[in-house]
Amino acid sequence: MNKKNSKRLELNKIYCQDALKGLKKLPSNFFDIVIADPPYNIGKDFGNNEDKRELTEYIVWSKKWIDECIKVMNKNATMYIYGFSEILAHLSVNIPLEKRWLIWHYTNKNVASLNFWQRSHEAIICCWKGVPIFNRDEIREPYTEGFLNSAAGKIRKGTLGRFSKQGKETIYNAHVKGALPRDVIKVPALAGGAGMTERWFLCKTCDNVFKPLKLKEHADHKIIKHPTQKPLDLTIKLIKSCMPKKNGTILIPFVGSGSECVAAKKLGLSYIGYELNPDYIKIAEKWLEDTNFHPGLF
Repeated sequence: MNKKNSKRLELNKIYCQDALKGLKKLPSNFFDIVIADPPYNIGKDFGNNEDKRELTEYIVWSKKWIDECIKVMNKNATMYIYGFSEILAHLSVNIPLEKRWLIWHYTNKNVASLNFWQRSHEAIICCWKGVPIFNRDEIREPYTEGFLNSAAGKIRKGTLGRFSKQGKETIYNAHVKGALPRDVIKVPALAGGAGMTERWFLCKTCDNVFKPLKLKEHADHKIIKHPTQKPLDLTIKLIKSCMPKKNGTILIPFVGSGSECVAAKKLGLSYIGYELNPDYIKIAEKWLEDTNFHPGLF
C-alpha cells in the first residue's frame, strides 16, 4: 500500500492494542518516521507487569517489534528508539540499518546512585533506510557565547589554501538560525516542577482528565500519570530533523501519555499509535483535543 491508498488506514488514531499485534497489520513501506519509546525493562509501573523481563526475553521481544517497524518504514524513513545505553547496546547489534547514537542529556536532574555513576542522560538510536531526510537548518542550536564573542565573523587562521576557495582565507560565519545540531541534545526532563504545563493527569475517582492547576481539587483521589513522559521540545526536535515537507506520517508503537502524537499534530503530520493502557489513552486523547496545528514550527 502507498500513500494514495492511505484511506484504508484510520490515521490520527491511538489504538488500544499490543504494539506487536498492531504493527503486523500495517502496510509495508508506508511511514516516514518511527519514534519508539518502549518500556526500558527497569520495573516501572505502566499499569501492567511487562516492564521487568529476563534480559534475553526482553531482547527477543524488542527484536520482534523493531523488525516490524523496519518493514513499514518507507525507503528514506528514519526511526528513533529511546532507552538506556546498556540496554540499547544489546538491541543495536540486531538492527540491520545504518545508525547513529544520540544522547539526551537531562539538564535539570540526575538519577541518584550511591554505588555507581549517577545517570544524567538517556540514549537514542537513530537508524534509517536509504538516503534519509535531514533538515539540519530546522534544528540548529544557539551558538555559545564564547563563539559569538571571540570567533564569529573573524578569519580562521591557517586556512589559506587549505579549506578555502580561490586562495582566500575563510571566515567563521554565524548562521542566522544558529549552530549545526549536535548529537548531544540538552533538554530538561519532566522532573519535579519542570514541564508541568505539558503534563495531564487522570483522576480514577471521578474519571476526569485534568491539567496540573487542578491537582489540589483531587488531593484525596486516585491519580494516574505517566512515569516516563518525554518532553515536547525533545520530541519536536527529533521529528523536525527528518520530517518531509508535506504529508508526513509517523508511527508511534508505544504512545504512553501522547507526547509524540501531540508533537505530530503541532507539526501538521499524521500518525498512528498503539498503547495497551486505556488510562494513558484517555490522557493522550484529552491532550490532543487541547492541541492545535502550529504552521510556524516548521
